[in-house]
Amino acid sequence: MVAFLTVGCAPLMPAPAEKIQTLPVVKMGDVPPSGTEYVLYIPANSPIPLKVSTHGSLFKNEQSVIGTTTFAKDLYIYKYWSSYDRKTWENSHRLLNVNFAGGMDVSGLNVNITLDQNR
Repeated sequence: MVAFLTVGCAPLMPAPAEKIQTLPVVKMGDVPPSGTEYVLYIPANSPIPLKVSTHGSLFKNEQSVIGTTTFAKDLYIYKYWSSYDRKTWENSHRLLNVNFAGGMDVSGLNVNITLDQNR
C-alpha cells in the first residue's frame, strides 16, 4: 500500500533509489502486481479518486463524500518518497508540502488538503 503517512524513522532515511528503479510502475487505477512492491504513477491531468469520510462517536452516522481531482504534474510515489521524474526521490511531505487542516464554523465542517509543488 502506498501512503503519505510517516511512521518511525523510515522517512528520515534517504530514498532507496536503486531499489525503486527495479520496481514495477503501476498507473493510478490499474491493478497492482500481486505480492510485490510497486511505484504508484499518477499522470498529470488524469482523474484521481478523492474520498473524505467522517467517523467517530460525535457523529450520529458515518458519511463519505466522493469526487475526483487532478494533478498538474506527473507524480511517482513509493512508500514515504515521491518524485516528479522517477529519478530524484524526496520525502513525500517535503517534496509535496503536505498539509491537512480542518475546522468548523457557521458554514459547516471544512476539510482542507494542500499539496504544493516544491521545486
